[in-house]
Amino acid sequence: MDRVIEKKKWSVKRILPIAGGLGILGLIAASYYGTTGKAKLNVEQDKIIISEVSKGKFQDVTPINGVILPIQTIYLDALEGGRVEELLVEDGSVVQKGQPIIKLSNTDLELDLSNRETSVFQLITQMQYTRNLARENTIRQEANLADIDNALAEAKRVYDLNTRLYKEKVISEQDYRSSLNLYNYQVRRKN
Repeated sequence: MDRVIEKKKWSVKRILPIAGGLGILGLIAASYYGTTGKAKLNVEQDKIIISEVSKGKFQDVTPINGVILPIQTIYLDALEGGRVEELLVEDGSVVQKGQPIIKLSNTDLELDLSNRETSVFQLITQMQYTRNLARENTIRQEANLADIDNALAEAKRVYDLNTRLYKEKVISEQDYRSSLNLYNYQVRRKN
């Protein structure tokens, strides 16, 4: 059996486009109403100051947060580092070329300096010791040379004397040859 199905007047397919169109018309009306007329500002009542209007300088102060950068920045490097003993110039002061800014103390540098001074003193002492040894050696060599000269002169005197005595047959050939050998030995020693 077939039955007749009645059509509904207000279906979902009909209601949605009508509701969308009405929503768009409502937005247009609200934006038009919001842009016409006077602007409003809500301010708390205790922040309102009422005073008499007068002529004068207008000063408008606007607090702004920001970073201040110098026009020119110069970085200083110390030749040697260390601990700051004394500040000689305050921050932001103008300084001249060559003017001391801070006084540093560097215990490592001071220790190194004292070690170097000690090694210099040791080197000087060693040089003086070596110079003294050289002087003593020179004096010893000169004394030896003087002894050799003296021994050579004595051997020559004895040899000359024995030569005359040997020619006159006063001394033996053994004494003569002994004085000759001694004289030759002293000559070789001198050379």
